[in-house]
Amino acid sequence: MEKSKKLTKVTVHAGHNKSGRIGAGTSAYLNESTEARKICRKVIRLLRKNKIKAYNCTVNNGKSQLDILQKICRKCNAKNRQLDISIHFNASSLSPADNYTKGTEVLVQNPAGIRGNLGNEICKQISNIGFQNRGVKSNTRLYFLNHTNKPAILIEVCFVDDEDDAKLYKKHRKDVAAAIVKAIINYNQTL
Repeated sequence: MEKSKKLTKVTVHAGHNKSGRIGAGTSAYLNESTEARKICRKVIRLLRKNKIKAYNCTVNNGKSQLDILQKICRKCNAKNRQLDISIHFNASSLSPADNYTKGTEVLVQNPAGIRGNLGNEICKQISNIGFQNRGVKSNTRLYFLNHTNKPAILIEVCFVDDEDDAKLYKKHRKDVAAAIVKAIINYNQTL
């Protein structure tokens, strides 16, 4: 069982290649690659402002989806840190406005310990903005979650193909980044 410690060093990255390149993620009402980078940079700035060392492990030059993931994991594993955070945006099917968001979720390999505790706090904080809270979900098939040597979480901020998610996100982009950081600070305060 992993021992819980305050988070003082983390990696954060946008989970896909740069927009316009192979493996750049999806887009519809939002562009995943572009928006994940915006959130990543803001989260890192806010973490550093709160005395938490944060390394940007985003990859912009992957030659394939696997190459991107391998490079991200190598960058993360090369850092002295306690947690790896991947920023993504979800997608399912194009949904016009219906006054209902599809919402936010956090994917983890195993919900025990820091992964589940912090994941739930992140979902709670992002859902306070108005997104549906889809909660923490176990996923043992994702390369990133299986190839870091520290606990890892993958944040699906909202859905790029849901018009309500996109409108809410655009109105509260800065709040989303702040919600992620607030969740980390709240997690630290429980220890």
